[in-house]
Amino acid sequence: MIVLCGHGNYGKNILSSTEMISGEQKNIYTVDFTEEMSVKDIYYSYDAIIKGVDEKVLLLCDIPGGSPANAALLYKKQHKNVRVFTGLNLAMLLTLALGETIDDSVKSAINSIKEL
Repeated sequence: MIVLCGHGNYGKNILSSTEMISGEQKNIYTVDFTEEMSVKDIYYSYDAIIKGVDEKVLLLCDIPGGSPANAALLYKKQHKNVRVFTGLNLAMLLTLALGETIDDSVKSAINSIKEL
């Protein structure tokens, strides 16, 4: 299971872009972070999606130190099946959607940053 979160509708929008390229994704969920939400609200949004899931969960957030990432780290502390990554970008999510491991996906994301 993969849960995406970022500022505004980042998760929903990056999932939409991924599905445009790779087709519908059934195991990827999104949490929108809006201005009126607190870290606690985001935490509970994660819990509503993840609660009772025994499989490994990837929480992918936009930037380190942001509210979505801070909530994800709090969630991870209480749930051993959760891993948290920041720096979510389209290259990273697309490789995951196409079946790559998270480790290979992170490498792809890093390698996708180039000056042209």
